[in-house]
Amino acid sequence: MIIQNLLSNALKYTVKGGVIISISKEKEDILIKVADTGLGIPKEQHDKIFQKLFRADNVRETDTEGTGLGLYIIKSILDNTGGTIRFESVQNKGTTFFVTIPLKGMTKKEGTKAIE
Repeated sequence: MIIQNLLSNALKYTVKGGVIISISKEKEDILIKVADTGLGIPKEQHDKIFQKLFRADNVRETDTEGTGLGLYIIKSILDNTGGTIRFESVQNKGTTFFVTIPLKGMTKKEGTKAIE
């Protein structure tokens, strides 16, 4: 789901140029990089990119479809599995997302939950 969403976004917002995906082992993690030469994210909106329902201004102007949930869901999954996500972006030049996933897998959750 993580790779599918990042790749889908990269392809959707890259008008010319291309998309590069790389996967490598970095110490105790798998590192996934998805880079594009697309619209980029406006600098003043970098801090909002993982918020639920957020879509950058330049994306909304060029693509009216989308929920703004994809990156929020990815971040939630990674936060709950011990992974990380970060990005570098320059508007009109592209974006690179960096995802780490622990090789050891997900940490076991202890405790109980109940609906009251």
